Amino acid sequence: MSLAEFTIPTAIAEPGMTVRELFTECVKADVAGLPFRAANGKFAGKASIRQIVTEVCIPQAMIEHARLLGDSIEALRLSLNREQSLFDLTIDDYLIHDAAYISPASPLAKALATMESYKTTYVFVIDAEQNYYGTLGIVSLARCLLKRNP
Repeated sequence: MSLAEFTIPTAIAEPGMTVRELFTECVKADVAGLPFRAANGKFAGKASIRQIVTEVCIPQAMIEHARLLGDSIEALRLSLNREQSLFDLTIDDYLIHDAAYISPASPLAKALATMESYKTTYVFVIDAEQNYYGTLGIVSLARCLLKRNP
């Protein structure tokens, strides 16, 4: 069994990609992030919706005290102008350079262990020659297992 059969094909994030393009590709594939390929052709991290939204839209103090916040914090609502300017940013300043990659030849148990070690629910399946197969997510894995075992 190859992990490639469990992957979701996605686009690849590259330098200069806008946040709008990233969000569009992630939503289209129903994934939370894309692998980032640097200008030299090597995979060098990931671009994550969560990372960008966290850095751009949420003050650190809110994250630290989230359990204390109420539901009516009007002053901290994301304005339409702020939303629009977010989409024009490039992803370059918001990359996570320590991303989880796994070979398509790896066993499923290694993929799951890698997800746990990176504290994520998805990994990118990339072979030694830098060929990208797709994203292996915990939900796509469950979907495939259910299909094979109706």
